[in-house]
Amino acid sequence: MAWQDFGTVFSVNRLNSWARSHAYVPTAIELDNKLRVFAAFLDEKKYGRLGYIDVDRDNPCQIIGVSNQPILNDSAPGSFDSNGTTPLSAVVDGTGKLKLYYAGWRLTEGQADRYELFTGLAIGEEDSELLQRYSDEPILGRRNASENVRTGGCVLQLEDGFHCWLATQKGLHGKAGKTLPIYDLEHVVSKDGLAWPVQQDTVLRYSSNEILGYGRSAIWKTDEGSFEGLFSVRNWDGSYTDICYSTSLDGIKWAPLSRSGMAFCAEMTCDGQRSVSFPNLIHQDGRKLMFYNGNDFGSEGLRLAIWTD
Repeated sequence: MAWQDFGTVFSVNRLNSWARSHAYVPTAIELDNKLRVFAAFLDEKKYGRLGYIDVDRDNPCQIIGVSNQPILNDSAPGSFDSNGTTPLSAVVDGTGKLKLYYAGWRLTEGQADRYELFTGLAIGEEDSELLQRYSDEPILGRRNASENVRTGGCVLQLEDGFHCWLATQKGLHGKAGKTLPIYDLEHVVSKDGLAWPVQQDTVLRYSSNEILGYGRSAIWKTDEGSFEGLFSVRNWDGSYTDICYSTSLDGIKWAPLSRSGMAFCAEMTCDGQRSVSFPNLIHQDGRKLMFYNGNDFGSEGLRLAIWTD
């Protein structure tokens, strides 16, 4: 058992005026006869807007559709997501409604923190061409004055509610004008996926001079009731080179991260990528489809690797 990397299956190369590059943070759901992979497409100014790429369910290397317009309208200036949006997790609830959790970007010029990143929610039908904001405010927002990152969440709907594993800021690293947030991975549970508690449990901690934080990762519950995860680890220099693997009995206490098992590292790519990050899995009988980003946070487009059991 091992990953087979198929490389870039869809190239975003000046697709249109709002999608000039990137398929940033791919986030997939399974529809009746296809997979819909949400991603942030970037324009010339690196402003990200939510779009999607449809692929064949059985042959995910085959592209069968692409959104021709953003699926979420731009927000008003000064809003928490006024400088772009990035998908994080897609959940279809019991009523057939799609909950698309997304990161909202807001630049903060002149401050040590160059930007804020909080979590918003868009809702619509499973195959909607346009989603609606649940609120003009983030559903996972700032809890104190020094917290400018509370996002990057992997959301699972389980028996007792909606579980979210998310990045939460713990400090800053770097020099003025070139700082990056330091963040732990934490865990929080919501009964309805709309209102979220303030209290969170620490899952994985940053490590000075080693791990800056944890980007949007892929976590799932096994048939036996335990958890497995592919964690997008950000190095102290800001790069992403490893998607590490771990296991947990309860989703909170995890075994040490490993570059073995189901881990996927840059040297495993079919075309010599220097960077891999932001995995998202579709679980099918006998295999797992992993959509992920390669070099430059997915600047070339959508990438795919497949694990066969």
